[in-house]
Amino acid sequence: MTETVEATRLVEGKATSRQPVRPSQGPLKSTWHRQDNTQGWGLYHWLVHLIDIDPLPPSSTTVVHDKNDPIPVWNNLSAHIFILLRFGAAFALQYAYTHLTGRNFTPLINMVFWGAYTSLYGINVIHSTRRVAGQVGFLQPSKARDGIPDHRVAEVLRSLAMTGFLRPVAATLLCYDPNDAMRVSPWLPVLIPAFSIAVDFWFYWYHRLMHESELLWRFHRTHHTAKLPTTVLALYADGVQEWFDVLVIPMLAHFTVQAVLPMGFYDWMLCWTYVELLELMGHSGIRCAGTAPAFDYLPLRRLDMDIVIEDHDLHHSKGWKTSGNYGKQTRIFDKLFGTVMPRVEMLEHLIDTGDKVWFPQW
Repeated sequence: MTETVEATRLVEGKATSRQPVRPSQGPLKSTWHRQDNTQGWGLYHWLVHLIDIDPLPPSSTTVVHDKNDPIPVWNNLSAHIFILLRFGAAFALQYAYTHLTGRNFTPLINMVFWGAYTSLYGINVIHSTRRVAGQVGFLQPSKARDGIPDHRVAEVLRSLAMTGFLRPVAATLLCYDPNDAMRVSPWLPVLIPAFSIAVDFWFYWYHRLMHESELLWRFHRTHHTAKLPTTVLALYADGVQEWFDVLVIPMLAHFTVQAVLPMGFYDWMLCWTYVELLELMGHSGIRCAGTAPAFDYLPLRRLDMDIVIEDHDLHHSKGWKTSGNYGKQTRIFDKLFGTVMPRVEMLEHLIDTGDKVWFPQW
């Protein structure tokens, strides 16, 4: 495994020097976190600062690649470890509580507990993704990335909080029973990719409709002001889109899978943990290839249906009302319905499968 934490990265024998990360000064101009004077900060500015989720913090640097430099791939074992350690810790804490007290969480406590879990997990993903970005660089390196915009700091933080807390609320209301024994399904190896594909199916059509319908586009255009997004902008959108992304699509995916396979509360939370990783990574702009960990045992790459970070990056940078790459977990439905956008940087001959990027655990 190639080490990726060095100050400079070697590409075909040459050192790739580090350069400062430049936040965009376009529609999502982001300067507030780079100012020495914090007197103008409000509560939300301080919260973003304290939990350290600025994807482009002051003084951050990254490597800048030539277009023909080899592209590393994810070490998916590290992603599985990252996910299972965190889900396993949350599951173990709740299991210990039931063992010691003889009863499980009430529905309200369950919502709060798993809402805290998904929120902390998302923050952890943002931190680790930022470390990788500094190590391997961004796509479209000549352009500046969009950070947390000066005029919508509160909205970005609210979107992330909605994602963290409302999904466990929906899962608790739909399939949590405090009287049931705590367990996960033996079908998890099937449920994890099935749920991700179900999410992708419903997301593909809703996402495509928002681009192709004049009526719906007005709910999506805010999200597309990010031309070169970063992780925290994954849920940056108008209110209607936020509610669909956060609640409607997950519930439709659950009902779809539930019609075929039993899927309990803890199964749903683990499946969504896999989805959330790719949801955030897809907006990161990191110059790294590889198959999403949920699909390790499916031949998506051989079918040219796998998704890489560049796919959604192109959807933002090259698409507007007319676009493509509407899927966010796979390219299955983009391939089936002819909406694939050709890759520009992550070309097959440049991908170095021997150069594995370990996803930082902390």
